[in-house]
Amino acid sequence: AAAHRRRLRPSASGREVVSQCLKCEINQDRPMGALRIGHSQGNLPRHGSKNLLTPAAAAISVEQVEVSTYLPKGDMWSVHKFGGTCMGTPQRIQNVADVVLGDSSERKLIIVSAMSKVTDMMYSLVHKAQSRDDSYTEELDKVFEKHMAAAKDLLDGENLARFLSELHSDISNLRAMLRAIYIAGHATESFSEFVVGHGELWSSQMLSYAVQKSGASCSWMDTREVLVVKPSGPDMVDPDYEESEKRLEKWFSRQPAEIIVATGFIASTAENIPTTLKRDGSDFSAAIIGSLVRARQVTIWTDVDGVFSADPRKVSEAVILSTLSYQEAWEMSYFGANVLHPRTIIPVMKDNIPIVIRNMFNLSAPGTVICKQPANEDADLDACVKSFATIDKLALVNVEGTGMAGVPGTSSAIFSAVKEVGANVIMISQASSEHSICFAVPEKEVAAVSAALHVRFREALAAGRLSKVEVIHDCSILAAVGLRMASTPGVSAILFDALAKVLTVLGW
Repeated sequence: AAAHRRRLRPSASGREVVSQCLKCEINQDRPMGALRIGHSQGNLPRHGSKNLLTPAAAAISVEQVEVSTYLPKGDMWSVHKFGGTCMGTPQRIQNVADVVLGDSSERKLIIVSAMSKVTDMMYSLVHKAQSRDDSYTEELDKVFEKHMAAAKDLLDGENLARFLSELHSDISNLRAMLRAIYIAGHATESFSEFVVGHGELWSSQMLSYAVQKSGASCSWMDTREVLVVKPSGPDMVDPDYEESEKRLEKWFSRQPAEIIVATGFIASTAENIPTTLKRDGSDFSAAIIGSLVRARQVTIWTDVDGVFSADPRKVSEAVILSTLSYQEAWEMSYFGANVLHPRTIIPVMKDNIPIVIRNMFNLSAPGTVICKQPANEDADLDACVKSFATIDKLALVNVEGTGMAGVPGTSSAIFSAVKEVGANVIMISQASSEHSICFAVPEKEVAAVSAALHVRFREALAAGRLSKVEVIHDCSILAAVGLRMASTPGVSAILFDALAKVLTVLGW
């Protein structure tokens, strides 16, 4: 009762809530009207008087309501994502903290992966436990020791004690869960994803404590409380943006801070069951959250200077690209370039939020900006083709026959058979006469595809309506990527002329 009641009002900028002492306002004889009184988590400054309200204010009717802190959105936010390599050692985690603190953005949202190799270790734990391999206990001890040693190098005092207490509790719970999996000899998908997500929990907690050491306002977010996803296919999920936005606003009302360190990779279902965004999901997390807060940009920190024009392991002349359009980055990712997972680009495209790829270990490199097509790019042939990407270890399947022409449902029957064996079709080509359909699948899946097609079209093959189901092994796809290629004459001629010269040299 010694604390004065306070009224929360938006600041002039609308970006934050300013707390004002209600008694001070009354004593200054300001007109009051109806008052809305809220509490800011009980942490209200105290004034000298012990009286809650003066007698003059006793007759004023006061409506007590809960007031939520407003979640600002827009260019004041920058989003950073740090991969496992960036978080690999205590010194690297401290370097990440320094980069975060060096960003002058008004508000920062930091998404982190697990320490390098930890996610693989967590998957191994589940595999060993359900295989009834007793060594899972030793593997769990290694996980514990890795994080305990990192925390002792990085943190001290109360923060260290708090983290180690959480780590001990998590390891104890994991030990019990893995024991249950060991006894049952089986792990459900929910159990597995709950286990493997712990690496992100620990790495993000350590980083948040490292940032707090500097005195900065920093909160830690378990994104399972915020990101809601729903299954959309095998090993794939789609974000529920509307529900996620509501949960983010609710979370921020409880823990507002200028810096938020959040877990990548993990999320929850609508039923609040822990799940993940699948492999390479941390980049996806950053893009989703960047979209939710309408961030100025999303920076993906990795161990290369940016996106190369070709695989530098194959092409020594490959260069770093300064800019890429969303579509170009998408195509490069799809055709095997190590840029981003294609789904990462989807959330930011609708709000035109740039993604910047930068090197954590070479801060002087400006990196690659992925955005809408820059308007000032030249339209010459050299600028039209941005990059080359390849997918190796493929096989071509050619389904051919005169009986296919004009017969409805043939394509559907072919790809239904492919779907039944779970194969991934990389590329499709159909002859204009409908005489043949050719498609590429991974080499490791082509045997199952061929067998399924022979079963599905047994009668057509026997009757001669289908002449053959042919498989061509040891293939690769070479993709030339560039948004301006479609409207520039001569690109195909240069490409195929170069291929012809190479094949002549090789004697093909």
